[in-house]
Amino acid sequence: MNEKTVCILLIDGFEEVEALMPADIFKRLGLNVILAGVESTKIRGAHDFFIATETLLHDISFADFDALMLPGGLPGAINLRNSAAVTEIIHQAYANNKICAAICAAPVVLRDAGIAKDKRITGYPDTEQLSRDPNFRYTGNDVERDGNIITAKGMGKAAAFAFEIARAIGIAEEKIRSAAENSFIKI
Repeated sequence: MNEKTVCILLIDGFEEVEALMPADIFKRLGLNVILAGVESTKIRGAHDFFIATETLLHDISFADFDALMLPGGLPGAINLRNSAAVTEIIHQAYANNKICAAICAAPVVLRDAGIAKDKRITGYPDTEQLSRDPNFRYTGNDVERDGNIITAKGMGKAAAFAFEIARAIGIAEEKIRSAAENSFIKI
């Protein structure tokens, strides 16, 4: 059986719930999870929790995962956006039809990487500025999927976001519903 893998990129200022709730859900679904630090293996979250990652971004390749996930948070989303290495892995993943997913403030990272043009996207209410840009179709929905791009509003939608990523990489709906029910998560 081909095991599916989700890579979650972490950088200082990431929103802890938006990274760790999906990571936990992915594990409950039997997926492999790579927590990759962009600049360090010890990352400080937006609310001063420290997370240790098992690897660094420069040690992985787009071939190592089926989905690339970017948590939001400030200044985490800005730090992701300003990283040339993050932009490069996004380009590689997108060009190879990998799922590129971003939640909360992180959809601007996909925008600035140039892969979200003409796509339906959503994000944290401050990202509504995208709705004024004719190159983007900002929907304001809780979770949005357009091709291999998945975006979500924020922390309160982290579970729905994770389940949509799981669907996109081929996890059966029955398995998703079972994981949700066993975790008391309404989907």
